[in-house]
Amino acid sequence: MKKILRNILIGLLILLFVSRLTGVLISFSVPSSSSEPNLKVNSHFIGTNLIKPKALDFAYFKFSDSSIFGNNTIVKRLIALPGDILECKNGEYFVNDANVDFGLDLRFSYKLHKNFYQQYIINNIEKEDLESFMIHKDSFLVYLDKSFVNKLPVKIDRFSNSNRDNLTSDIFSRNSSWDQNNFGPIKLPDNKYFFSGDSRDNSIDSRFRGFVDEGKIKGTLLFKF
Repeated sequence: MKKILRNILIGLLILLFVSRLTGVLISFSVPSSSSEPNLKVNSHFIGTNLIKPKALDFAYFKFSDSSIFGNNTIVKRLIALPGDILECKNGEYFVNDANVDFGLDLRFSYKLHKNFYQQYIINNIEKEDLESFMIHKDSFLVYLDKSFVNKLPVKIDRFSNSNRDNLTSDIFSRNSSWDQNNFGPIKLPDNKYFFSGDSRDNSIDSRFRGFVDEGKIKGTLLFKF
């Protein structure tokens, strides 16, 4: 009996090793908050290279640029595929004229007075989920989920970021008035994919590092464990 159990254990270890080596099954953790609230920092996932990602799937890949950010494997949401018409309006993506962000719980930035921050924010969000920075003596820049903002008793406006620093020439060389939250429409070239984080104002994604070549896509997330 011990020999049978030992052989089973050895077989499982070999299977896990081969699966990871070939990419059939791979486990990893998410190191950043760029895809929150849907992929939490340090959450663990299983992925596979046997399934090609579809639009809105989370996938892992390597960017095709030679960036100062390095050539690490990245996890983000697939927004647009080759041939799609992509447009961004106030931080929300439209693909072939359809708002693909509809129904997704996304995270955006807000500039809030300290009194509002103290009354409605700081005590109503778990400490580990609160991303905020004091930007003036009387105000905070806060990253909030749409689901949370929709439940606030008053309406708040998103922080308007018209930043063009470090934006990719893949997209932004076409029109000098485009910025990271407003651009397009553009048609994705052959073999090119557009990825973005769900924390739209806190993600270094295809807006900054360009389209991703199909051969750079390594696999699709399956489930959390």
